[in-house]
Amino acid sequence: MQSLPRHLLLAAALTLPLTTLSAQSQNEMNQQAYSAFEKSDAELNKVYAQVLAKLDAEGKTKLKAAQRAWVAFRDAQADLDADFMRGGSAAPLLRAGSLNGTTRLRTQQLKDFLKQLNDVSQ
Repeated sequence: MQSLPRHLLLAAALTLPLTTLSAQSQNEMNQQAYSAFEKSDAELNKVYAQVLAKLDAEGKTKLKAAQRAWVAFRDAQADLDADFMRGGSAAPLLRAGSLNGTTRLRTQQLKDFLKQLNDVSQ
């Protein structure tokens, strides 16, 4: 596989929390990156539940369908992003960084949607 362009490595690194910089080994960095994703995922689930609570039955069905499709996209994108380091010890780091970044973006989308729902109901 060709070497990873520097701008892609930089983009992946920017999606990781600063605490990753204190890790001593690749395994520790991978674990810290995945931990950051888990925190982002917990926040996403919290906001998702808030949005779900505001919707009627039809809206809930549509949100659930959109979320299932988004999860499939997020996971496939993370696999693609990690493929630059296929077989390498940094592949999990790239995958977790992608999962984290994409999840944070989705969380913001849901927060914006929740704000719109709140604005309409007032």
